[in-house]
Amino acid sequence: MGGLMISKRHVFFLAGYDPIDLGSQHKRFRREAAKFEKTWSVSANVSDIETVEGSACWTLMTRGPNWTASTVFEPLDWHDVVAADLARPAIPRLFEGFIAFADFLFSGTAFRYFAASWRYGLFFMMPFFYLLIFAAAGIAAGAVLACFAGAGTLAAIAITLVVALVIFAVLRIWPGRRWRIDQALADWIFARDFMYGRRKDVEQRLDGFAKRIVAAARNNNADEILVVGHSLGATMAVEVIERALAQDAALAAHGPKISLLTVGATIPKIALHPAGKQLRAGMARIAAEPGIFWTEYQARRDPISFYKYDPAALRVFHANVPGQKPHICLVGLKDMLAPDTFAHHKLNHMRLHYQFVMANERRALYDYFMLLAGPGSCEDVSTRHAGALDAYGEDGSYREPFKGDR
Repeated sequence: MGGLMISKRHVFFLAGYDPIDLGSQHKRFRREAAKFEKTWSVSANVSDIETVEGSACWTLMTRGPNWTASTVFEPLDWHDVVAADLARPAIPRLFEGFIAFADFLFSGTAFRYFAASWRYGLFFMMPFFYLLIFAAAGIAAGAVLACFAGAGTLAAIAITLVVALVIFAVLRIWPGRRWRIDQALADWIFARDFMYGRRKDVEQRLDGFAKRIVAAARNNNADEILVVGHSLGATMAVEVIERALAQDAALAAHGPKISLLTVGATIPKIALHPAGKQLRAGMARIAAEPGIFWTEYQARRDPISFYKYDPAALRVFHANVPGQKPHICLVGLKDMLAPDTFAHHKLNHMRLHYQFVMANERRALYDYFMLLAGPGSCEDVSTRHAGALDAYGEDGSYREPFKGDR
């Protein structure tokens, strides 16, 4: 099955906690497809947004020297949920954000982050650290102003408080918005509410996504169904496949090959929390399902995900074991970008985090668009020793797998 040549694929994509709408996603996809053409010397044509069975999607037609493939790309969209969360008033968000911080801290989860990936541990701390710095800066400025004003005790307290609030509010806007502090707070609030079962709106959305995957499998119109989860969307992808299996235990027996691809993933964010039982159970069910292939790509340069860490076993990753899921591939983001591009973005962690769902500027072991639109299945490409570099030639031609590939 790993070497099955794919001519028709249906991709279901789950983005992370991001308010980007479908129109913007489609525009970025079309732009990145043009890069993909240049990198691999292939053709890639992206259709306009269409509506199929009530769901928005678009089609990517790709062609290489010895292959053609058609990919239906269907975002399992939940950007409106994120946008609504971000539209909530700032003061409740700050309050709930620090409650979430305390929960992850006193449950021991934050310490488990540092044990799993010190970079992710620092990422967890950053928004709360910045807010404390903003508050400290405001209080210091207020105290200095009160001192120069020669105010009495009560007046000094009032001046300090007012100045501190003003400066804190200003810093939240700039540089706070540039650093996405409010989005990070909302993300942690969401993660906590979701794992405690408090987001029924999202639960219903995920059930609907699962129905779409079940319907696609039963329609048997594709050679492969590929479910892609990026960032927090990787957690959602696990949840959706588990729900799809609950709706149809024979999900992988209808014809299409079923594959799960998690990239820039933050699955341990919830799985390491004592309350993450549902997510851990979902991963165990997927791991026990022989008809579903699951691969996860990890990069050291992406501190917004976990590197060299097995999200299902919740332990440090050393080597893949045959039959054990997920199949983990360690990749270098630096290898995917032109030297000047990488030099420009190397300190922009968010940009590097998104490289997992963007086109490469250089041919590399991991190539998002080749996994979405090439003739090699996710399992075929992911389990080759050099990934896409083994599967495709200099001219973009597909190389059939042979025993020495793995």
